Amino acid sequence: MNKILIGLNVLLVAAVAFLFYKVNSLSSDTDVSVKQDNTIEPIKKDKDIIKVSSINSVSTPVTGKIAFVNIDQINEQSTEVNDLVAEAKRSKTNIEASVESLSIKYQTKMEEYQASAKAGIRSQADMEALAKEIQTIEREAQNKQLQMDNLSMSINEKNTAFQEGLKQFLAKWNNGRFDYILTYSNAIPSMLLGNASLDITKEVIENVNAEYKNRKSSSKIKK
Repeated sequence: MNKILIGLNVLLVAAVAFLFYKVNSLSSDTDVSVKQDNTIEPIKKDKDIIKVSSINSVSTPVTGKIAFVNIDQINEQSTEVNDLVAEAKRSKTNIEASVESLSIKYQTKMEEYQASAKAGIRSQADMEALAKEIQTIEREAQNKQLQMDNLSMSINEKNTAFQEGLKQFLAKWNNGRFDYILTYSNAIPSMLLGNASLDITKEVIENVNAEYKNRKSSSKIKK
């Protein structure tokens, strides 16, 4: 029981942190799986894994122009990413509260059971009933583990959807303006130097946020 509760807290932190990792990578070559030891690792895709369609290059007249987008700023200023992080943190907080409550309840019931068994003052029926209560708490803790696994998978799916949406947006928005749009991050400095006039991050963020706002409004109207 204690191992389950400790493992849950570790995975809760990892799940939210993973959100930033996925957006930072902007790669659809790998997905993640939640292992039984509560770690997250990349796995190769197969027919059972959600596949992300690649954005095929569109043949347009060569412009000779290159631009780049700062992914760190996308992480910080994208309304959709901020909403995803806030949603993940709310779910994390709710599960943490339940786990803490279960931990206290479990400890209390175990102490009560051990004290009663040592004193021998309770009937066999009472001891069996108390043991069933403890088993119920353990099952609830296992359910919280399942909820955490589902949260981690949900975060992965939403990040995959965000990456796909960003790629599709750039393909449509670019419309032949640039031959290449590169990505840059201080955390992963694949580009050491860039001309500031080629930085289209601000324009991309403004348009991505506007599109997300319209999509969000349309979704609320349909509901």
